[in-house]
Amino acid sequence: MEETKKPLKILMTAMFDFGHLSSCLGIGYFLVKRGHQVYFAHFPKYQSIIERQGMQFISLYDYADEGAELSDAVPRSSVNFKPRFERSLKMGPFESLKEQLATGAINTGFIKILDNYITENDIMHKIVGQLEPQICLVDYLYPLPWMYLVDCPVVPIKSTNPVGLYSRGPPPNSGFSVKESTKDWTEFKDINNEVNILILEKIVEIFKQYEVPLIHRDHVKDLGIYIYPEPIDYRELGPPRNRWVRLDSALREHDTEEFEIPEKLKDKPGKLIYVSMGTMASTVTELLTMILTPLANSPHRFIVSTGPNGDSITLYDNMWGDKFVNQMAILPKVDLFITHGGSNSLIEALAAGVPCIVIPQFGDQPDNAQRLADLGLGVRLNLHEFSDEKLLKAIEDVLNDEELHSKVTRASERLKSTDSRDKVISLIEELAETGSVLF
Repeated sequence: MEETKKPLKILMTAMFDFGHLSSCLGIGYFLVKRGHQVYFAHFPKYQSIIERQGMQFISLYDYADEGAELSDAVPRSSVNFKPRFERSLKMGPFESLKEQLATGAINTGFIKILDNYITENDIMHKIVGQLEPQICLVDYLYPLPWMYLVDCPVVPIKSTNPVGLYSRGPPPNSGFSVKESTKDWTEFKDINNEVNILILEKIVEIFKQYEVPLIHRDHVKDLGIYIYPEPIDYRELGPPRNRWVRLDSALREHDTEEFEIPEKLKDKPGKLIYVSMGTMASTVTELLTMILTPLANSPHRFIVSTGPNGDSITLYDNMWGDKFVNQMAILPKVDLFITHGGSNSLIEALAAGVPCIVIPQFGDQPDNAQRLADLGLGVRLNLHEFSDEKLLKAIEDVLNDEELHSKVTRASERLKSTDSRDKVISLIEELAETGSVLF
């Protein structure tokens, strides 16, 4: 990736979750390699990883008004995710949505995110005013008023499943297959809007406060970037929403250290399997316990990302784990990945050529799980259909499925040969330099 003649001043930010941050770090690193001056506004706990990519760190706290509500911890508590886990044990996404409507359940986690957003909006407006970047890149679940009030172009980044960008696709977070009946799609959308009415009202309130017209969150004026590999993108649904372009991955291969297989597992028999349920879902220790207990009877070896509450997780004789592990370094060493189905994890697995068993819980995870299942690149195992026997059978089925392995290998090779990175970076540069972009 060659440096450009005229360095740009670029500002980036992302919502607090590491998955969103990680995707932006990759894009920021690519821009730094092109010779640009990249600033990243975020929380201090991520300062070192941001600076390792060659970017200049800006602390959100430095621009917060005294007494302003701003936290880097919401909503990581199991209190926010345990009810969702318990619903997932009983039913799929559609039935869960119906129950939420019937019981009046509130998505407190996202309400807390929006509370953070109000303060973050003011902070980012200040930072842009003082820094005067030529372009901003942001990864939020919902847009904020500052994005429409500043004088430079603002490019939204979508690091979650992109099915919502396709007008002919199933509703986001439904886990519906593109190959099956569409009869429930409209009802799912309608119920989802009712269940999330408090979130919508909160967003409307925020935009009214700043006298900014509220537009669809996937509408972009100049350019939007969604991160999803071409081999698993929804090409059969036609083009995505206007002015959105695909970046096949934002992986930071340079940041990966070598992973040594732990001594505890090195000489044991069996295939090597990696288990991770993601940072948020792993706060619910019951989830990992449910998955790991039957694996104690498996003939294979397991590397486990135990998550922030790892001290409460029992690891058996055929397992090694830690609270935080280097997933990018581990994946090339393993034969199978048992995952929650977050988009970053799927992309990393595909890049490493590793098949997946996806056990989705919420958000875009059911969509990702179904996408892999539809394309024959993995297996979806729903929590409400979970049993010890089904998990152990799924492991053997995937390990011994030669056709599935061939498909994963071909998809991985296509991902590695993509030129989307240079194309997307060039579009960012064009927009920053000229104020518009031609497709």
